[in-house]
Amino acid sequence: LKPNLHFVHWNEEGWKTGLCSVAPVGQPYSLLTLANNTCVHNTFSAVRDRFTKLYRRKAHLHHYTQVEGMEASDFSDSLESLNNVIEEYSSLEQTMGRPAVVEPRLNVVS
Repeated sequence: LKPNLHFVHWNEEGWKTGLCSVAPVGQPYSLLTLANNTCVHNTFSAVRDRFTKLYRRKAHLHHYTQVEGMEASDFSDSLESLNNVIEEYSSLEQTMGRPAVVEPRLNVVS
């Protein structure tokens, strides 16, 4: 399996597996999934977008700024950090030479 996986040179061992030989309760099978986790930048972008909608209106901000040591500028700093993480993951994904594919969320129907 490893020869078919392409990771950045500084993190050749950039994957983990978790496999349990017993299927979940009430299910006939278990499943093992290997995923490229650089695609997490889409999730971070969605979090940023939801945060920005609330922060623009200063929604719930007063709850946090009442806590000693917490200031409104902490949110701006955190947003900047999140933007940096998104940019970093996006650039890593682009170095793989493949376009980023946004997959629809998996819907599990019982």
